[in-house]
Amino acid sequence: MSDDLAQLAARRSQGYQSVGAMVYEILREAIIDGTLKPGRKLRQEVLAETIGVSRVPVRSALIQLEADGLVELQDRRGAVVKSLTSEQVHEIYEIRMVLETHALRQSMASMTEERLALLHELAQVVDSEKEGGSFVDARSQFYSELYDAKRQPMLWSLIEQLRLKVGRYLLGWRLVDAGEHTHERLLDAVARGDVDGAVADVSHHLEKVRDKVLALLESESESA
Repeated sequence: MSDDLAQLAARRSQGYQSVGAMVYEILREAIIDGTLKPGRKLRQEVLAETIGVSRVPVRSALIQLEADGLVELQDRRGAVVKSLTSEQVHEIYEIRMVLETHALRQSMASMTEERLALLHELAQVVDSEKEGGSFVDARSQFYSELYDAKRQPMLWSLIEQLRLKVGRYLLGWRLVDAGEHTHERLLDAVARGDVDGAVADVSHHLEKVRDKVLALLESESESA
């Protein structure tokens, strides 16, 4: 784990406004891509040494990750990567269904040709992306634009928090079922102004991903 985390830290050590932001993004990505697996104990001193920083930004990052629902603080010196239960997965996707379909309806009411063109560009990136971590980032950019995050920042923030909680399982789903869902098909409905069709596509997609997450969660439990 230390070697993988050190390599990730080396790749992600540039372009951040603060050390705290860098440490948070490194640990968040490590959890999402499976470098830090559910149940893994995270000691501040080990993380600090591996990433090459002091314990202060590590502590701040762990607090932020706990707020995201990705880790659970256990004492003053560390945390543990959280696991999800099937009940939590069902609840997450029930809430996501409500929030994301509402966001899409609101967004389509003010859709422009410029935004639609940008969405087509982002969709091509998402549908061609193979690497797990890059796929998660590209997918977030696509849905941020699809749901008009600039006009609905609070709604988007809630959606992102829920997406983060299942991020590592979304990574596994992409690697197993690449190509099953194309975002261009969704955009065809958006371009036609077919709100019900677009909402149905998103709803169906969320249901399929939920089922895949549950299957991966069960497999993870059996192999533990």
